[in-house]
Amino acid sequence: MKNLFLLAAGAMILCMLSFCKNTPLPEGQKVVSDNPQIDPNTPVAAVKRDSTPGFQGCDKATWSPITVSSEEFVYHHYTVRVTRNADGPGEQITVLRDSGRTDFVIPMPEAGYFNGISGSKLFVDAGTGPDNREMFIFDLDKRVQFYNTIYCGEPTIFHAERLHFLLPVDEKDVAKMPDCPEKEQWTKDGLRVGYGQRCIFNLKQRALARKSEWACVPMQ
Repeated sequence: MKNLFLLAAGAMILCMLSFCKNTPLPEGQKVVSDNPQIDPNTPVAAVKRDSTPGFQGCDKATWSPITVSSEEFVYHHYTVRVTRNADGPGEQITVLRDSGRTDFVIPMPEAGYFNGISGSKLFVDAGTGPDNREMFIFDLDKRVQFYNTIYCGEPTIFHAERLHFLLPVDEKDVAKMPDCPEKEQWTKDGLRVGYGQRCIFNLKQRALARKSEWACVPMQ
């Protein structure tokens, strides 16, 4: 009886294997993927929510998606439409201005990304890595770029007027070494220590002030 059971079980397994065997497709027929590629221009459901794109101190906006690869941020006087590049890093930005004024297509730097608005100033962050990135500032009323700088760490803007940021410097150029309590942990995490000089750029006067202050930042 035991042998009969084993023979029956073996026959069942062979039958299952024969059923599951791959069968070649007829000539000319293609496999249809369960996850077809989505067209980046495909519209998406209308959603609106409050958002504050950019860094600390930037203006609030109402965010909504347009397609799977584009979105818009609505401010009081401007609507910023952002489209992600399909063939590489970076974005394309068009600013729709109110009161019948013409649109402003931002001349984007390589690997540039929308990084917020403060008043009539739009910020673009550029770079392909986390260290020593570059900031571009555009005047939306005059439709011009009027400042750019490399920076490290996180910038901050106060009262829509003063932009605080760290200008990267070599360690040998640091006149007064700052306290860096997280230095040991950064090293353990495989990071190195970088240094930046505190700077303030006045957006209204277009004037840069370098402070006699330095800070340390984690670098890759």
